[in-house]
Amino acid sequence: MSDDRLVIRLKRLEQQIRAFRDLHTREIADFATKLDAIGKLQADELQLILDQLADIVADLTPSDAKPAATTSDPAAESPKRAKWLAEQERKSTPLSRRELLRGRGDDPRS
Repeated sequence: MSDDRLVIRLKRLEQQIRAFRDLHTREIADFATKLDAIGKLQADELQLILDQLADIVADLTPSDAKPAATTSDPAAESPKRAKWLAEQERKSTPLSRRELLRGRGDDPRS
């Protein structure tokens, strides 16, 4: 094989390598663009799900929920106080005829 023929083959090989390099670079850039678009699409879809979950939580949360009262009374939130307040409210409601004759809170079997 002559030197001229070897030089020609080497130049063809170099040309093929450059063409493959350019082709692969473009393909990788194209894949990167597609992957970026897919990533953005997935992020948008997940944000929609998160927004829907936030809406559901907001719907399930009572809108008339009172914020925790900030009082200096440490017993304001105690279970005993809540029981006492419930009894006071029960005492303030009018009695029905049956409750009056039977006695409020009495066991009906007695």
